Amino acid sequence: MNDERNNILTVIDSFIQQITKIRRFFIGVSISSIILAPIAISLALYLFTHQSFFRIVEAEREFGFGLVVLLTAVIIISSILFIAGILQYRQIGLWHKKYESYIKEKNDIHQYIANKFENNIDEDNNKEKQS
Repeated sequence: MNDERNNILTVIDSFIQQITKIRRFFIGVSISSIILAPIAISLALYLFTHQSFFRIVEAEREFGFGLVVLLTAVIIISSILFIAGILQYRQIGLWHKKYESYIKEKNDIHQYIANKFENNIDEDNNKEKQS
């Protein structure tokens, strides 16, 4: 049972370390969505508000309808990506702080156990020498 627990903890630690290694990629994705989504929204809104836009929509009925649907989809999807990018960036920051705290506590516990075990061995050796 104890070996299974150690194996599970080792697998979890390994998984967390892999996530930490690709953290930069996740940060890059979130920052790119934070930067690119507002650009896409601004461009779509600019096209919507441009004076020629409604003339094109009226003159080209099918194309105009498709353009309106496409620009609306760009605004909606970009808004979702923008919000998701902000949330992901915050979550990565919080997760990284918790992970660093976990690693510090884990190292402190390992150090405590090593010191305790070392002290017990020293005490046992002293008792043997006295006998």
